[in-house]
Amino acid sequence: MKIFGTDGVRGVFGKFPLDVKMIRAIAVSAAKVLKKKTSSNLVIIGRDTRQSGPEIAEILSSEFSSRGIEVWDVGVIPTPGVSYLVSRYPVNAGIVVSASHNPFTDNGIKFFSHSGTKLSDKIEAEIEKNLFKTSFPTAANSGLLKKAKIINKCDLAGEYSKFLESSVVSPRGLSDLKIVLDCANGATSYIAPEVFRNLGADIVCVNNRPNGKNINCKCGSLHPEKLIADVKKNRADLGIAFDGDGDRVVFVDDKGNVRDGDYIISIAAYCLKKKKLLRNNVVAATVMANLGFFKAMKKCKIDVIKTSVGDRYVFEAMKQNDAVLGGEQSGHIIFREYLPTGDGMLSALKITEMLLEEGKTLFNMSSMMEKYPQVLINKKVSSKIPLEKLPDTQNAVLSAEKKLKGDGRVLVRYSGTENLIRVMIEGKDKGIINKLASGISKVAVNEIEVLS
Repeated sequence: MKIFGTDGVRGVFGKFPLDVKMIRAIAVSAAKVLKKKTSSNLVIIGRDTRQSGPEIAEILSSEFSSRGIEVWDVGVIPTPGVSYLVSRYPVNAGIVVSASHNPFTDNGIKFFSHSGTKLSDKIEAEIEKNLFKTSFPTAANSGLLKKAKIINKCDLAGEYSKFLESSVVSPRGLSDLKIVLDCANGATSYIAPEVFRNLGADIVCVNNRPNGKNINCKCGSLHPEKLIADVKKNRADLGIAFDGDGDRVVFVDDKGNVRDGDYIISIAAYCLKKKKLLRNNVVAATVMANLGFFKAMKKCKIDVIKTSVGDRYVFEAMKQNDAVLGGEQSGHIIFREYLPTGDGMLSALKITEMLLEEGKTLFNMSSMMEKYPQVLINKKVSSKIPLEKLPDTQNAVLSAEKKLKGDGRVLVRYSGTENLIRVMIEGKDKGIINKLASGISKVAVNEIEVLS
């Protein structure tokens, strides 16, 4: 049974696959597999602000430490903070207890290798292989936790803060900007305000009072509506919204427009190319990037590598093509020369620094890209028949592409984690693409049901 998804293990705490027994099994199996990969006997554990986080971290710490692996528990820290720390210390692995942008009732466990990258599919499969063969005492030994070395979060989180501040090289820092920060009541709540203020920015901070249940609740990168109002109310230069674990970011410009990952990558690619820092003149983006993004990159004469959805696939493509920039529309942006994973705060700092260097507002810089209207329809299906074996669906796609006359895009794919077929269409006319997407989804669902 596969329990690892595209970003670790996720679920509702107390229910499979995130019940206590399975969490213990994950720790035991991971300890066995990871000890084979490196001679280190050290694991760093961090978490976001969900109320179930401390208990899950304690279970993991107990199981790892009982098997001779030293544990550094750094408490609440953004996910990319763990990626940074494991690349700085001789560790076996890094573990983050988080469900990213999900509601507080969910939680998750994701692993980082000793180099700061997410574990490969192959290593995750090794961990899964032993999960249901794991045996341990039914009663948890509370004394085991005493073997874990608990490090004050300020010791290591402070190192991560200094790293972020050092990424801004301008002598003036961010002193000419007024910024509204939305911390999603998550892992950036304690660290982001300090970092931006230390760099001289005039900060208005919202949603930075986590209580264990309000993480991502009508705030953060998935819900920027209130941030739009806050930016206008405070007459700020821009707004920045993180998600619960701090690995993604979206912006709001001074006119109240939301600027997602497609805009962020476009601006960063343009600025890096201008400074001759865009290695190999290439960026990586997923197939879900907006058509306007691809057209903007073509206009800038920048090549785009298309990848599957998921920041791990973006990173692999970047590594294979020696690219320094890549990311997703959702706001996972990777500046590879700094970190091998998406970092919302790092991305926010680099973009704001670029705006100051260009002497332009986010609104003006975003004009380099025209966003195409996009429709995404998700439909449940009984099975995932290979798309190439669905002739009626293929014909419906071809028909839609003809009607778009080269000024649009059709993408049909299955969800990686659920029995869903996703139909995405982009084009100039919202009414037309709505009709086309609806038509394709109906054909696909009917055809799959007949052939299943």
